[in-house]
Amino acid sequence: MHLNIAVVQFEIEQFAPEKNLAKAERFIQEACTQGAQVIVFPEDFLTGPLPGRIDLADFDQRYVKRFQELAVKFGIDIVPGSIIEVDDNGLYNTTYYIDRSGKILGQYRKINLWLTERRYLQPGRQAIVCSTRFGKIGLAICWDLAFPELFRAMIMQGAQIVFCPSYWSYEDAGVGQRHNPDSEALFVDALCTTRAFEQNIILAFANTAASLGASAVQTTPLGHSQITVPFKGPLQRCDHNREMLFVQTVDTAILTDAETAYEIRCDLKKGLPLTPASMETFSPSITHPQSPA
Repeated sequence: MHLNIAVVQFEIEQFAPEKNLAKAERFIQEACTQGAQVIVFPEDFLTGPLPGRIDLADFDQRYVKRFQELAVKFGIDIVPGSIIEVDDNGLYNTTYYIDRSGKILGQYRKINLWLTERRYLQPGRQAIVCSTRFGKIGLAICWDLAFPELFRAMIMQGAQIVFCPSYWSYEDAGVGQRHNPDSEALFVDALCTTRAFEQNIILAFANTAASLGASAVQTTPLGHSQITVPFKGPLQRCDHNREMLFVQTVDTAILTDAETAYEIRCDLKKGLPLTPASMETFSPSITHPQSPA
């Protein structure tokens, strides 16, 4: 099966959700003119990270409802980046898979929170895979990419394609920048290729673009949005951090060839190589540090 995936490397206007939504609609329209069937946006792209502005968190799912309307309007499936949402237990970093009829097929709450997120967000607890007209779709968010256990959990539920909205910056390396200023770009590129090969998946990674400039968040998004597959690695990658959209055709038949070559999924079904028994019905119950009061 051939599938046209649009990836948006989006420059965020910090704390301006309506402006970002208006620009997102323009990107969706452009993707449709290029024949895209699914479009994915970056993490936190509607508002930017929210420390100090929790009032912008979504208390009534108004943002996801807007994307449901856009999916119907343009007849395209949407992974709407990620949205900071609120329920009775606190705030969660959440993404969705919305089909072209506006139906929510999957909702995922980020399990592996980045260091700064742990101060104000709660972690999710469950790997999510949903059935779509394009096959089984898994969802991950940013720092999840560094945890192969989550991806194993998704492929054991049959995931073939994983969408990963991200907000990944050069400064995330911290002291590591002394060793290599481009270390995070190297890290992201390596992870995307590795996840595609080791998990036998098609991975669509959408990161933020350019600099947020004078804002409450002094970071430099590294870009490097990409789609990676087994055997080939990146089919298309932004080797920069400028805002752009690209549409890439992927052929899911490559996953059949990868399974023929490596038998990864077959071995996992047999319990090989040795894995914890809980992986058979893996639903992550990951222990996280307690958030400070």
